[in-house]
Parts: sequence; structure tokens; C-alpha cells
Amino acid sequence: MANPLVKIAVPLAGVAAAVIGNKVAEAGWGAVFGEDAPTEKTVKNSQKDVKKQRKQAKKDGQPKPEIEAIRDPAEDQPIWKALLWTLISGVVLQGIKLAAERGTRKGVDSLTYRRPRSNRG
Repeated sequence: MANPLVKIAVPLAGVAAAVIGNKVAEAGWGAVFGEDAPTEKTVKNSQKDVKKQRKQAKKDGQPKPEIEAIRDPAEDQPIWKALLWTLISGVVLQGIKLAAERGTRKGVDSLTYRRPRSNRG
């Protein structure tokens, strides 16, 4: 039977590693490419902004071809960047999470392992 502390600590370590790893990956993406990482959240915000711009252009009375010319910058992103982000956010972060879980399991097991009393005979 597994140690209850291990059962609690391992999932927490995995979640913490995933959250921290994701923040580091987004910051690294911004440092390397000078733009926001193409996460679901940034893509949705970009789509909302474009929708607002089109709505405002329609209110301002701009012609239909100019309204249709307003495009989402996320659509113009090269495919290799999308594939790179998918690789980073999937494989790399899953590896970090797995390593954190295994390390936590070994660490907590070694800390909570009951050793027999020494023979002082």
C-alpha cells in the first residue's frame, strides 16, 4: 500500500510543474520571438479584438471590402511556429510534469520511509 503523503504530494507536484512550466514557456516564447505565445487564450483574445474592430468599422460606415480586409494577425502566423508551440506545450511540458512527479515520489518516499531501530545490542 502506498504512502498517503506520496498520494497527496505527487499530483500537487505535477500540477505545480505544469503551471510553472507553462509560464516559463510563454515567457521564453516572448523573449525569443517578441510576441505572445499562441496559446488558446491569446488566440481567443485576438479573435475578439478583430471582431470589435470590424464592428467599429461597420459603425463608422466603412465600405464592405475594407471591413473584410481587417484580418486576425494569428491567421498570418507561419505554420512552423504553430507546430513549434504545439511541441513545446505538449511534449516538453509533459516531460517536465512527469519528471517532477517521479522526483517527488522518490523524495517523499525516502523522507517518510520508516527505518528499523539500530541494533545496539
